[in-house]
Amino acid sequence: MHLEDVNVQGFKSFSQKTQMSFQPGISVIIGNNGVGKSNILDAVVWAMGEDDILKMRCHKPAELFFVGSKDSPPADRIRVELNFKQGTEKNAPGVQVVRELTRGGDSFYFIDGAAVDRSDYRKGLAEFNLDDALKTIIKQEQINDILMLDPVQRRRRIARLIDIENEADFEAIITAEIAPKFESYLQYLFPEGNGALQSVSRNGAMGLDIEVNIRGDRKRKAHQLSGGEKSVTSLALQLAVFGQLKSPIFLLDEVEPALDYTHHKSMQALLKSLAENKQLIMVTHLRSTIQLANTVHGIRTRMDGSSFMKFYFIMDERLLSLYKCC
Repeated sequence: MHLEDVNVQGFKSFSQKTQMSFQPGISVIIGNNGVGKSNILDAVVWAMGEDDILKMRCHKPAELFFVGSKDSPPADRIRVELNFKQGTEKNAPGVQVVRELTRGGDSFYFIDGAAVDRSDYRKGLAEFNLDDALKTIIKQEQINDILMLDPVQRRRRIARLIDIENEADFEAIITAEIAPKFESYLQYLFPEGNGALQSVSRNGAMGLDIEVNIRGDRKRKAHQLSGGEKSVTSLALQLAVFGQLKSPIFLLDEVEPALDYTHHKSMQALLKSLAENKQLIMVTHLRSTIQLANTVHGIRTRMDGSSFMKFYFIMDERLLSLYKCC
């Protein structure tokens, strides 16, 4: 299952209907600062049922609507359509989900063209494991959220994320699944280092500690890491946790800026590995990430500040050589 098409109208900076087509593998969304790249990911998340507007960088529902400009009136209705496909064959089966909202507060939901209520909409998404996609997004400003919690809070956050309440079951998953993936991903990003997740007891409550061994045998806890090292470690941890979820898509919003050149290059191998089984849709500025992409989407703004997709192409070396800026 992969996201094949996104159609957005009236959502945030998109005044006119904008269509984006994606393919399995790695898709990157590029553009200058402030053109609306992250709004695409917000639209995808919203269409998959997210109701917490803070997670879409808004303080009130009205901020989801195109505000209006000298050339375009304010949007009275938001419509986001997502088309998913199972496989790459022309006639492969798929599903279309549509979410709409009016300024008056009326909500509408459709699955394959049929109107449904919110409950059936969520059930339909769950049938294709798309409800888990709300959990598999990492944003630049939130990348260290789990890492910077104390061990007890960190363990509870991860348990909620993967929906495991039983302590024994959670411990088994940490030991058999999450910890090995974390170590493996961290070795991609720290080629000469390693890391471990450790269950610890704090005042009678179980916690999850993180220890990272940077080259030179410098063992440190999460709070002792530098800014870039925190980002690398947090990325490895969150991706390891995502591996327990059934979402076919990972959404990554500018997760690389805190990484130095060495870690940018190391990250390429990790992204390639993840893309073998998951669709990655990434907002980025970095050439090292762009050159990995299967498809590239260029977002620009009109003179009135509204967003549009200026170009879309399947990446090849010739096109990469022409790439000058974001």
